[in-house]
Amino acid sequence: MKKIIASLVAIAALSSAAFAEVKLSFYNKLYEEDAIAYHSDAADETTTDFPALKERMFVEVLSDKVDAMVKATFALDDFDEKHFGLQGSVNDWYIEFRPFEVLTLGLHTGIFADGSYLPVFYDNIGAGNIGSDGFTVTVRPVKSLRISATADFPFGGDPAGVNWLNGKKEAGEDEEFNIGIGAIYAHDLFEVGLSIQDVIDSDDRQIGFYAAFPKLFGKVEPLTLRLGFAYADNGNAVDDLIGHSFAGTLTSVNNVCAGGVDYEKLLNFSAVYEAEKFTVAAEMLYNLDDAASDYDLYSAASLSLGMVEKLTITATGKILADLSSSGVENLLGARLAFDYDVNDNHTVGAAFEMDKCDKDYAIAVPLYWKYHF
Repeated sequence: MKKIIASLVAIAALSSAAFAEVKLSFYNKLYEEDAIAYHSDAADETTTDFPALKERMFVEVLSDKVDAMVKATFALDDFDEKHFGLQGSVNDWYIEFRPFEVLTLGLHTGIFADGSYLPVFYDNIGAGNIGSDGFTVTVRPVKSLRISATADFPFGGDPAGVNWLNGKKEAGEDEEFNIGIGAIYAHDLFEVGLSIQDVIDSDDRQIGFYAAFPKLFGKVEPLTLRLGFAYADNGNAVDDLIGHSFAGTLTSVNNVCAGGVDYEKLLNFSAVYEAEKFTVAAEMLYNLDDAASDYDLYSAASLSLGMVEKLTITATGKILADLSSSGVENLLGARLAFDYDVNDNHTVGAAFEMDKCDKDYAIAVPLYWKYHF
């Protein structure tokens, strides 16, 4: 990872001299977001925890030939309630190179269909990615169409993550070469995307189809609708994406409330209405196969008000629900956030969050200062 970061920094430093037009984006964010209090009904006690103090840097360089990004974070935390330490990680990165206008070669690049985007959670569903964590080749035969082929593999040298060209037998099963294909077509009135990940291996294959309708075909300019369907042969998971957004804070309290939405067939839908003074957003994931997951439904909604200049107030509610009577308790979450733009480069914010499962709950009071340009 050190070599990756060094390479991206070098690209950022030299790009202005190498290319005619360069766009640089950067932010530095000092924040804390972890839960500070947990209540366990079974133990009849409430415990407190020091929230990790985190420092994140993000830089992205866009040019006519090369694009690159790196996002890294380090944290100061108490790992055993007595000893504090620093720990860092690379959250995300990518490099893209265009030897020709129609051809892009990418490493660790995510290319998501817009219909896979969840506006409240502020992230995409993995099945909507026509890129990969490994090597991706993208062709644009026309400006509105992107066609990609991927060879997926992790970085870091883990033998368990090798993408075997000629297959390898592990635990009595053949490990097929992991290749993906996909396409995204963007029109002024709509966008559609199709991805097939791990095409050869039927045990791990995942198919996603997504559509987005900005401005609702030009009829309602503030409104955008997104929808999609994902099919995973082996029962995939939106665990990290959804469950850990609030279930993860409660997992340490008990084992009754844990996990996200595992699926074989997954529907998603979202709507965003952006007016001058407010924004309303809602999203939903629904698992069509009850046997694939304890939780079948994830839903969230938010209302952002900008009634006062430079100040935005956002209220969010969310639920992770069991609709098949499998015995797990529903997860509920609520958040009230305040964001204030000090000027064009500085933003500060504070929030109150509470996540609840049965009689257990977790509380967080996130704070941040962000410098950006």
